Amino acid sequence: MISCLTINLTAVNKIAAQPRSYTGYLVRGLIYTLLRLSNPELAEKLHQEKGSPASFSIKPPHTLQEKLCLYHREIPENAYFTITATFLREDLPQILCHSLLNLQGEIPLGSGKATINEILLQQVTPQHLQEAEAIEKFSIQFITPTFFRVHIPKAVRRAEQVRVLPLPDPVHLFTNLYNTWNSYLKPKFSSDYLEWLQQHPILISRLKNIKTHRYYEHPVKGVFAIGFTGTAYYSLAEDTYDRKMARITHQLLKMAEHTNVGGNRTAGYGWITFKALPPDKGREASNKGELH
Repeated sequence: MISCLTINLTAVNKIAAQPRSYTGYLVRGLIYTLLRLSNPELAEKLHQEKGSPASFSIKPPHTLQEKLCLYHREIPENAYFTITATFLREDLPQILCHSLLNLQGEIPLGSGKATINEILLQQVTPQHLQEAEAIEKFSIQFITPTFFRVHIPKAVRRAEQVRVLPLPDPVHLFTNLYNTWNSYLKPKFSSDYLEWLQQHPILISRLKNIKTHRYYEHPVKGVFAIGFTGTAYYSLAEDTYDRKMARITHQLLKMAEHTNVGGNRTAGYGWITFKALPPDKGREASNKGELH
């Protein structure tokens, strides 16, 4: 079960991120603060988790007026804004809601404060995500900085090393989503999908407005994360096309719109939207002949 907690707020005063940082880190700090209020042991456990997909992700402060507007660096005084936290553990939303109620309508956010206008909880079932058709072409807009961790095994070098890949590589993207799904959702996907990905069956056909960004989590210590934003267009190669795998790809994309993708999801990295695109006419005619 995926639970999406949306909090609509109004800034009491200006809320600013640290120099060279961004507001997603403030929201992550808020989530851990709320968890500590009700269950400090769980908060510490989640904070120390390494090596597996995080059990929650956030979407940084934003507004939805005529178009999506992100508050990257600061939120002006009296501004109306929204933050969203998505949970893959069923116990976390209840803990967060309990802590929010105890705050009596006002939350600390960085050096500022915001009043709570509305709290909404939406649940998304795996069954809903499974209502997906096989796709052949799609685009992904990477709204917030995105990167993928590349693990170099000990067999290659003496000590295991992790590199950062700030590129919309489809193999790393869908491997990451596969691992997230299988860590928390059921039914799990078989390893056949990973074997299919090794054939590089998902191709990048076009890139648009790809830019890299560097935000500092700890500016004084020099701790930062690099990610890319922009739009990537993908198509599934004809010589490796498999309708079952194409359907799983669509399911993973539907999940990703809620859970984000890549690294640093708990700080709002990897927020995406996707769009399924019309198939090529030749492929479409071929597929119609396969359906019963």
